[in-house]
Amino acid sequence: MEQPDLRSLLDAVVPFSADLDLAGVLHRITRAACELVGARYGALGVVGPDGRRLSAFFTHGLSDEERQRLGSPPTGRGVLGLLLRDPQPQRLHDLTAHPDSAGFPEHHPVMHSFLGVPIRLRQHVFGNLYLTEKQDGSDFTEDDEALVVSLAAAAAVAIDNARLYERSQTRQRWSRASSELAQSLLEADDEEASLELMARQVLESSAARAVAVVLPDTAGRLEVRAACRVADDLGRSAADGSELRGALLQGACWHDALADRQPLLHVPGGTPDPRALPAIEARRLLGLDEQAPVAVVPLTAGPASVGLLLTGWRPEEELVAEDAVPDQVAFALQAGVALTAARSHLDRAHIALLEDRERIARDMHDNVVQRLFATGLSLQSTAPLAQHPVVQSRLNAAVAELDSAITEIRQAIFGLHAPPTSAGLPARVAAIAESYAVSLGFAPQVSFEGAWPDTLAPALRADVEAVVREGLANVARHAHASAARVRVSVGRDVDVEVVDDGLGTEGHEARSGLVNLGARAQAAGGTLTLEPGERGGTRLHWHVPTPVSADDRRGR
Repeated sequence: MEQPDLRSLLDAVVPFSADLDLAGVLHRITRAACELVGARYGALGVVGPDGRRLSAFFTHGLSDEERQRLGSPPTGRGVLGLLLRDPQPQRLHDLTAHPDSAGFPEHHPVMHSFLGVPIRLRQHVFGNLYLTEKQDGSDFTEDDEALVVSLAAAAAVAIDNARLYERSQTRQRWSRASSELAQSLLEADDEEASLELMARQVLESSAARAVAVVLPDTAGRLEVRAACRVADDLGRSAADGSELRGALLQGACWHDALADRQPLLHVPGGTPDPRALPAIEARRLLGLDEQAPVAVVPLTAGPASVGLLLTGWRPEEELVAEDAVPDQVAFALQAGVALTAARSHLDRAHIALLEDRERIARDMHDNVVQRLFATGLSLQSTAPLAQHPVVQSRLNAAVAELDSAITEIRQAIFGLHAPPTSAGLPARVAAIAESYAVSLGFAPQVSFEGAWPDTLAPALRADVEAVVREGLANVARHAHASAARVRVSVGRDVDVEVVDDGLGTEGHEARSGLVNLGARAQAAGGTLTLEPGERGGTRLHWHVPTPVSADDRRGR
């Protein structure tokens, strides 16, 4: 190699280490190869996971407009496939005359002379350099080939450094994602927000196009619990995947993938895999191109799988998918353990809550109720001894008030014994109404309107139950009604009405219970009103402008 050629080679190689962005390094290598041997056009094709196709294509010499007119990048057909089948330097006088030539697509520039050189990274071929059309119109020479082979060797070092740097950055991102997810799962009252966080983390850390988190529901069916996708031409936000949430995954292949506990990366056109059916179904579910790579990664905790991560990329991002899957597997292991730990933590908290409620209920029954009952009997036995009729009347009223208080305490004890999540909101409200039938002398009518009430957040469900309980307690204490109606409406707003046909608003005092309900409404940006009913009686209306959580809407 002559001295000027060596100097040119060194000048071409030095810029490779200008920065460690892999895409930038590949673009610089392609440009340097063209400049080194005077090629008009150049390309660097990255070999895909199967070794038979190109998964990425970086070009030099074409304008952005020309690249757009050419459409999808080549995958290794025709002359480009020569180096895939036999990774050795190739020089051609006229590539269009070669038997393997597949022709050019429309709008492709004219190309004749050709030089191809593989880039070897340790024991495998990372990609191939393709150079065409020498500027002076001549063919590529042996010296040109030697220069590009030397450049490819230096390029391999730069690529390896860039990949190692990118890998370290990626691992840091995944590590932060695992820590944030574990903290979110352990701190949250429910797991929906954490599952959405998981989907976003996988989307961003994997540089993917769409992600879905799939978990078994209470009936054992596999259900999409969280999903997100990157913005597309329609301008959807990066977190928009609500149309997938609640989808049930049908077919034995999904349960087989869950039981198999093995990650799967499916690249169309690759080696046929009998296990690929879940990935093919995932591609349809995520709305991806037929040529898009898709990964199905189990969320595992010990010997069991608790769910699946479905991830899809763009068709040209096979290499990105191949690099991302090992990190996804490690993340899924930690996410599965964190999810299991969080559920165990909630179960323990639930058990502790039930034990505490049991203790409170027992103390109220054994102490408070018995003392009130004894006081009532004492007053009742004292009433006949009173000489003045006003004193007798007040004693009888006090006895009645004590009886009412005992009834309400027993109803509260009943509520304490009932597990807070043992039934859905409609069943809970119906049970509360039924518990007041004795003190009211009739069973209140209960109705539900709008969206499924259990789509409310747990705190808001507790507020609704408290409103119904306090409203019916006021009817029982003060209204002297013959009928009462409870209506719960859940839509863009949450409305709870308790209507009776009793004495009207004058029969209700501004007691602490109503004050507390007003405070609950105000805290959520809503209102509490107590007004005369349309046909007499009283109407209690509790209104909160809180929409149904899209995260909890699962196709009910």
